[in-house]
Amino acid sequence: MIRKTISKGRVNCSVYIDNLSKIIVHLLIALKTSHKPIDIEIDKLKEKVKKIKFQEDIKPLEALRDEIAEFVIKYDEFILEQKRQFNRLLLNDVSILIALAKSAEADKRYRDKLDEVKEILKNRIDIESLKQAKEILFRLGTATKDSKDIVYRDIIEILFMLLDVESDDKKAKDYLEKVKQLNAKLSSSPYRLDETEIRKQLKELVEEKEKLEEEYIASLQTKLDKALKALIYTITTFSTSSNNYVNTFQGHIDEINNAISSKDVDVDELSRRLIGIAIKIKDTTITMKNEIEEYSKKMDEAKKTIEELKEKLKQAQENLIVDPLTGIYNRRGLLHFLPMEISKSTRYNQPLSVIMADLDHFSKINNTYGHLAGDIVLKGFCKTVKSLIRAGDIPIRYGGEEFLIILPNTTLEKAYDVAEKLREAIQRLKFKYKDETFSITSSFGVAQFRENDSIESLIKRADKALYKAKEKRNITVREDQV
Repeated sequence: MIRKTISKGRVNCSVYIDNLSKIIVHLLIALKTSHKPIDIEIDKLKEKVKKIKFQEDIKPLEALRDEIAEFVIKYDEFILEQKRQFNRLLLNDVSILIALAKSAEADKRYRDKLDEVKEILKNRIDIESLKQAKEILFRLGTATKDSKDIVYRDIIEILFMLLDVESDDKKAKDYLEKVKQLNAKLSSSPYRLDETEIRKQLKELVEEKEKLEEEYIASLQTKLDKALKALIYTITTFSTSSNNYVNTFQGHIDEINNAISSKDVDVDELSRRLIGIAIKIKDTTITMKNEIEEYSKKMDEAKKTIEELKEKLKQAQENLIVDPLTGIYNRRGLLHFLPMEISKSTRYNQPLSVIMADLDHFSKINNTYGHLAGDIVLKGFCKTVKSLIRAGDIPIRYGGEEFLIILPNTTLEKAYDVAEKLREAIQRLKFKYKDETFSITSSFGVAQFRENDSIESLIKRADKALYKAKEKRNITVREDQV
């Protein structure tokens, strides 16, 4: 081999060739694609380049140059597409991860899948590994979205069931049109439920519904009053009409008596007069019969109207004070029944107690299993309570997972026993949601009505006892233990 040197200040030719070959090797390495046939060819070219040494005959070098050029031309588009695909996959994976970070709950399934992705990318980052990661992340993202969609759609369905009203009033029709429009918005985009404007609209609709229901009940009460007055009028009119017919018939009887007692009338004349009276009696009887039938029809219609209105009024009042999810009374029910029970307790000098209950760690159930599982727990709790208390006791959903039970004619000691019986029954319950089985516990506070108590002061003492119970969870505390 000839080592050629040049004058001072110029680079040695062999060094130049050596450096150039190293650059070409690095460029070839950069062209690696994870596509085996191409990578084999690149490796062959690398080895050839590494062997380049300066020599007088440049033909082998030109041949190698042409071979590299042809290779690059041949695979340039393919390699570029591979690079583009790599970048696309990388961006897709990053985008999915960002979306998951915003919306997914960090449950075990979510954590396990991310660990799986980390393991794949820890070993290598190429097109295949990015494809695997994308598939796992996409499934995870879709499952999370579907799951949340289902929850949101269930919430929306329940919401619009609650927003329905019973009324044919024009205001109600306008209100229902607004409900329909909002329902259409949320049906196509359930996640809009998170928007402040949508929540504001829902709040306004709830307030409007309450007002409409109150007006509806008032209108039913007015119609019922009118129907009762109409029935009373019909009965009074019928009674007056009956008295008139009694007088008419008495007149006919008097005519008959006069005709019979008359001494100057011959048989033919008497016969004619009696026939005439008989015709009058017949006409009076037919008229009276027709009027009786008419009055009977009016009374039947009035009674039917009254029964229908009473049933509608009862249903409307119940809808106003019954919690639709659990089927027990709501806070309006509390304001309806507790004053009545306090009044009875005072009048008859009977004890009256209340129990306040709270489901322990209820938010954890919602976060772990979802709101539908939470609804199942609330229903199960209420079903158990109703099965263990007396018919005259009144269970009320006081708020989210807080409940109040009114116990008429019950002392503090007896109320404590009832609360303990409920607490023990609740902790034995087993709930199943999808493939998960879990249980809950509950805490109770008990207070008894005192002379001069108000609704607020009685509930405040029960709530104070409950607060004490919640410090330890799954116990019952009486007001005299606080």
